[in-house]
Amino acid sequence: MSNRNIIENWMLKSAHLSGTSLAATQIAQVYARLFFASAGLLYMLFHSADFPVYETGLMLVASIYFAINLISIPMIRRTPLSAFRCLVFPILDISVVSYAMMIDGGQSSNIFFLYLLIILGNGLRFGNPMLLYTQILSLIGLFTMITYTYVTYHIAIDQTLLFWHFGMLLAIPLYVYLIGQQVEKAVKGQMEAEKTSYNLLDKGPLPVFTFEMDRDNTPRIVYVNGAVKETFQRNGTDLIGESADILTLPEDRQEMIAFCRATLGHHHGNQPNKTETLYIRSRDISGNILKLLCTAICMRWHNRWIGVCFILDISEREAMQEELESVHRQGYMSTLVAGIVHDFRNVLTNMIGNAEVLQMSTKDTLSIQQLNAIIAAGERGSELITHLLELSKNHKKDSISGYAEGSIIVKRLENIMGLARLQMPPYIQLDCQIDTPLHNVAISMIEIEQILINLINNAAQAINKSGQIHVHVCNCPDHRLSRPGHPCMRIQVTDNGSGILDEDIDNVFEAFWTSKNGQGGTGLGLTTVQRIIKRNHGSIEVKSVPNQKTRFIIHLPPYIPESAESDNSVVKKNKRTTNLNKQKSQPDAPSNCHVLLVDDVPDILKIHQSMLAHLKHTSVLAENGKEALKAFLQENKHFDLVITDYCMPKMDGLELIEHIRQLGSNIPVIMITAYAEDNQLQRADHYNATIINKPVSMEKFQQAIAEAMAAA
Repeated sequence: MSNRNIIENWMLKSAHLSGTSLAATQIAQVYARLFFASAGLLYMLFHSADFPVYETGLMLVASIYFAINLISIPMIRRTPLSAFRCLVFPILDISVVSYAMMIDGGQSSNIFFLYLLIILGNGLRFGNPMLLYTQILSLIGLFTMITYTYVTYHIAIDQTLLFWHFGMLLAIPLYVYLIGQQVEKAVKGQMEAEKTSYNLLDKGPLPVFTFEMDRDNTPRIVYVNGAVKETFQRNGTDLIGESADILTLPEDRQEMIAFCRATLGHHHGNQPNKTETLYIRSRDISGNILKLLCTAICMRWHNRWIGVCFILDISEREAMQEELESVHRQGYMSTLVAGIVHDFRNVLTNMIGNAEVLQMSTKDTLSIQQLNAIIAAGERGSELITHLLELSKNHKKDSISGYAEGSIIVKRLENIMGLARLQMPPYIQLDCQIDTPLHNVAISMIEIEQILINLINNAAQAINKSGQIHVHVCNCPDHRLSRPGHPCMRIQVTDNGSGILDEDIDNVFEAFWTSKNGQGGTGLGLTTVQRIIKRNHGSIEVKSVPNQKTRFIIHLPPYIPESAESDNSVVKKNKRTTNLNKQKSQPDAPSNCHVLLVDDVPDILKIHQSMLAHLKHTSVLAENGKEALKAFLQENKHFDLVITDYCMPKMDGLELIEHIRQLGSNIPVIMITAYAEDNQLQRADHYNATIINKPVSMEKFQQAIAEAMAAA
């Protein structure tokens, strides 16, 4: 390699080290020369005693020096890489400084310090090779100047000062040299790492693009690798400079822009950055829909922050589809099992109740034995259902907890929203707003996912052409389900689809009812949602304007750890919440009670009325919570006891009890339920209610009435 190539390689390396272009670095050095030359000239004008003697020569040298430097500026811009200029200018600098020292008194001149500025300036700009080169030139210039003044003008040599001069020219640049070695080593390692990273990105199979923000805060693509071109079947040069949302469908562009802004908004100095993920849809040049998973991180590159986005094409990945189908299956199976249990226990209640009513009116021994066999068979059926539910709960207890932590909910909701977005038709825009932090809620995460997926699918089916689905999740401290310091969670799903007719608004939660007859849909989606919410003691309401929009509003109760409950509440719960399936001694049941009896199944209502009549109680019947509340509010009705079913349309048993307690009434309450295995039903204890589970026999009725009246 020639000397010229060696010097040019030094210069190229220095340009990379500084992070500034080679031309800009050299022009900055020219301006520095002109500044210090002017300062030196002024210094000599005011401090040099011999300046008038050498004024003409000094001014001529200064003029030539200034002219050469000014002429070099356009030359640098045309040809920044010049070995000749790199070698000659330090010689010129040292010569001018040596000449100025000679005029200013020789060895004792303060112009000496310009040697150090020349050495350090070249070293910092162009690295250690130029530092050594200018250091040697400075030593030669100093030695030549001292020798010339000694021989020509007989100026004595101060050996101590000479020692300090040579020591400074050796020691200070050496110190800077050692520091420069470490800096060059670190920068070289960084350059090699950046080069390796670039090669990995450019030749890797995963599509990658980088972006940065323009003045309008719009993410602009600055680089794409070859895999991006293959995935999107587009020329990479056409993408450079375009907004990052050009890679997505129009319906998802706002999501992509927000994603990029969030990525670049996470950097804090040189601290580690948060990784962002996004599920998005795109289209290749052939019009095929691409389903993409984008992962991005903010990183430092050449003294500026850029975003690096990795794209995974999951269009053909069956795992994603299976995951959604699994969530659907779990939701439908949960609804189906809950429905079967509820309905089967109603059947058993009907069977056992009728058998016991017949027992009241017959004295035939054989008939009584046969009826006892029917009652015993019904009780065995109830036990079988209970065992099956326990087996189901044991099977799922490791994967489904009874509550969800707020810190986990946000990430899981973002993922489920991304998965749901991939299933949307291309003409539907799906966006989500999650207010953080979220409080813990008393419902499993899988059930929250089931609620969202069913509501989103229901909204998508209501949109025939282009439309939008908006999901908003937040805390709601003002709702009736909230407790001090423990807000409930509100989920709103809004769409601008076809809406729901006024005459159909009360039917949307009925099983197998659908407004899409013959157009898809099972009619179980909203039934699933309602049963999950009711099972977890939440609330759901629907508001709709036909042909404009529909909004489902869900409130889920907060999770309050047992440690947060007072000891008195625990004692009270142990006293009032009982399992009446077990045989135990009970106080004598009172008679002649006036009972408000509530159940949505007419046959069961009549059977329970007959049982109460046999126990010498009178009753007023209601088929749902609203009818019962209306009867309770009538002033001419005085009730001693309320017996209500738990799961009913319009207003369930828990809501009925809550309204009664809000009226200030402490009337004894018995709640009958097919969901007694649900631990969360024990929250009815807050309303001083005694719980018994279906099927209900005469003995259970008698025991429950006795206990409820005794505890009142």
